[in-house]
Amino acid sequence: MSLYSDINAKKPYLLLRMGRLNPHSLVFLGLNILYFLPVLAVFFFNYSEGGTVTLADLDATAVKRTALTYLAGLLAFLLGSACGDRTSSLHLSRAGVRILRRFELRASFWIATLAVVAGLLVSKVLLIPEGVYSEYAFDTQNMTSGIWNFSMFCSESLLLLSLVALLSTHRHNGRLFVALSAVNAVNLLHGTRVFFMIAGLMGCFYAFVRGKLNWRVAVVLLLVAASVGYLVFLTRSNAALDSEALSSAKLISPLMYESIFSQLSLFEAVRSPQLWDAFGSPHHLLLDTFYFLIPRFLLPDKDQMLFIDRFSDLSPLGAFSGYAQGLIYLGYLFPAFYFVIGWIASWLLTRAATSSLWSVAYIYFVCDSLFRIIRDGYIIPLKMMINGLAILCILVLLDRGLSFLSAPASVAVSDSTFTQRPGLANE
Repeated sequence: MSLYSDINAKKPYLLLRMGRLNPHSLVFLGLNILYFLPVLAVFFFNYSEGGTVTLADLDATAVKRTALTYLAGLLAFLLGSACGDRTSSLHLSRAGVRILRRFELRASFWIATLAVVAGLLVSKVLLIPEGVYSEYAFDTQNMTSGIWNFSMFCSESLLLLSLVALLSTHRHNGRLFVALSAVNAVNLLHGTRVFFMIAGLMGCFYAFVRGKLNWRVAVVLLLVAASVGYLVFLTRSNAALDSEALSSAKLISPLMYESIFSQLSLFEAVRSPQLWDAFGSPHHLLLDTFYFLIPRFLLPDKDQMLFIDRFSDLSPLGAFSGYAQGLIYLGYLFPAFYFVIGWIASWLLTRAATSSLWSVAYIYFVCDSLFRIIRDGYIIPLKMMINGLAILCILVLLDRGLSFLSAPASVAVSDSTFTQRPGLANE
């Protein structure tokens, strides 16, 4: 057994080997490639399943501008990540590794998980009369109802709790993660794929940390994800299972649809630069984030107050490309946003050495926020990240409350689950 494997097997923490690129840089690079390659497939090979070639309506100019937008965002992120490494107060060790603290699952986790699972299942039952299971939820216009919002909150909370389980010292942490992710997969019944995809990305990231992910495993997992996505598509569309349904073009259709349909806004934004200002409207990004964070029961008509809602016709199928929102909010200055999030990712990675909370926050940011930024724009990931941090804080408070009630009055409450063990930084 190598020294790295021996150290990484210790329960309180995991060691992450560092290469030329940080893990978050690899993830962001991979996501950009995954979303951009289908654009080339549609343009050069005229891929037309599901009307992709017609809806995308790509020409050489649009493809070049799309490529330049991707390149600018990617380079800015990598530069921000590198600057974050250099300005960090915690530097890489001589062995070239970083520490990820692990959770010890306590009663607070199980209580929170049971409450969230119960809330999720009840909300899914209450959604039946709204017709979201008989057709794509986006088409039902019920995605702003109170029940739907509560359902999405429970789904995101369960996603975060499944990550806590995966990063825990529990002997069956992997099985627990799979079980909670399977419960969350109930969202596939009404066509909501994002939680399934993020859970898969989290599983891949953890496998990478443990040194069990190589390109062969990644390809297999990608094929499995595509197969599951296509199976859900066949089930929901009541399509016949014949030789045509099993063609290669059909089998890759979930990946193609995910990329092309979520980037219709970007294609239109680069095709029609007159839609946005050269320097964007940065103040509207702040205002939209503020409005979006307000609970809907306090501000029922907040969607009409959003600046980005004026451009909703650019994304007729729901998802709104992050690069498109970058052009609208920030104009040609949009790479500055990606520089900042690259720097934040590096900062979170260094903070992960000090606490299991920061470790979860880092992986959540990399696998959830970065993915959503590419797919859904800026304000949704910002809200999800803030909600996630709030859930972690509630978990901490619940744990401390239970520890206080169960401990003798003369015994101080332990905080070993969420803080660094004395002397561990020197191990």
